[in-house]
Amino acid sequence: MTASSAGRSWRPVVDLTLVVLALAAVLRLFWWTEAVSGGFNPPGEEDYYNFLVRGWRQGHLYMAKEPRSEMLTLKDPYDPAQNHDVRLGDASYYREHYYLYFSAAPAVVLHLPYYALTGRELGTTTAVYVYGLIGFQAASPVWLAIRRRYFTASGVGVGAGGILMLGLSTHLLVLARRPLVWELPIAAAFAFVMLALLAIFWAFHGRRPVLAMAGAGVSFGLAIASRPGELFGAAMFLPALWFLRQRPGMESRWRWGAVAAAIGIGVCLAAVFWHNYARFGDPLEFGVNYQLTSSYEAKQRHFSLTYMAHNAGIYFFHPAKWSTVFPYIEASGVRGGPSGYLGDWVEPIAGLAVSFPFLWLVLGTPLAAFRPAERESGGLRAMVIVTATLASAIIGFFLCFYCATTRYMVEFAPALTLLAGFGWLGLERRARTAGRKMALVALVGLAVCVTAVTAVTAVLLSFDYHNRFLQRLSPQLWTDLERGAERWRARLPGAD
Repeated sequence: MTASSAGRSWRPVVDLTLVVLALAAVLRLFWWTEAVSGGFNPPGEEDYYNFLVRGWRQGHLYMAKEPRSEMLTLKDPYDPAQNHDVRLGDASYYREHYYLYFSAAPAVVLHLPYYALTGRELGTTTAVYVYGLIGFQAASPVWLAIRRRYFTASGVGVGAGGILMLGLSTHLLVLARRPLVWELPIAAAFAFVMLALLAIFWAFHGRRPVLAMAGAGVSFGLAIASRPGELFGAAMFLPALWFLRQRPGMESRWRWGAVAAAIGIGVCLAAVFWHNYARFGDPLEFGVNYQLTSSYEAKQRHFSLTYMAHNAGIYFFHPAKWSTVFPYIEASGVRGGPSGYLGDWVEPIAGLAVSFPFLWLVLGTPLAAFRPAERESGGLRAMVIVTATLASAIIGFFLCFYCATTRYMVEFAPALTLLAGFGWLGLERRARTAGRKMALVALVGLAVCVTAVTAVTAVLLSFDYHNRFLQRLSPQLWTDLERGAERWRARLPGAD
């Protein structure tokens, strides 16, 4: 055996080892982040989703949480100046009952079966972890399968790098840092969207494309039922079906794939519309107009094209501040905005483009999608365009919304991260096939650099989430982390 053949025989082993280590690192960090942030606790007295499930068990659709007597006597119960001290925050108040304006789908899929099987309630904090875990473990096979099938010559460690980015540059940790009622529907939507994307991959590459499209439809329908804004992401099925039609042997059967996907989405939408009508008498009312917040929600302009530029600046280009104090980075809110924008209510946020340089590799995506004709190259092009359509549609929706928060990024950052990974693979292949060794070396160095910077920034930002929620929740742990971080910083070259 020659030295070169021996090296080639060890490459798959080393590459697989790195992938496994990357998966383990992300899963461990996700678990630890939630565990120290109050996760895995039994349901408490403020667990809205279990209030909802208790209501179902009692035979009604409203939460098993009675309004305070003062709430019932208010002249205008939706006026925040009147309900401030007596409302159940972020619940929807309708006909003297509290409803969950957040979707019921996460509870239908997880909480209700758990209770039926065990006789115990499942804490919302645990449910956030379960859905986050499912979403990450659905996105990872998409990334690894694309690389294994179409980029067999990619460098050792590329697969592991992509895994790390799917766990870190997606802001998945923001859900684990405060796993409460706001985070659960987002975690559920993330899980169902990634499952749908995985099913579409198998529709292109598997033996049962119609069954795979049915699974994609059901999964995406549940994503819409979890977060209605995901409806716009259903546009990804259009290029999926177009490419499926081009697949050999699918010239006539692709229509069955379309029907299967449409039925899956349609059944879920019908259930959502029925649920809305049964609660509020209007299939299109999700409870937002009856929501009790610091704003008078029924008077707000929740969506407008005039918000797009402002939100784009926040989500992508608003910089975080660096400091010499742990966690060495601090996100900040952006006040003001166009007329109608919720500029007085802000959450700290760090723009993706200036915080996670890995995402700039998305510029190389065309090199991955459009290449000389090769065996089954249509499947790669299809997945790239489907993922790009998904990302664009969801980003467009949130750019039109009347506020911006870091947790909303979890709804579009995973697709962006996959696209950046595809761009990485496309750039690497272009440099390799062009025979430009120096260009390849420079590209590898750049990829390693942006991946490392993104990973470090993401981990540090995870401690800054929600106005440094961990510091308020566990002061002693925060102090221990500060001391440990300072000891490590003191060892760095050039440290004082």
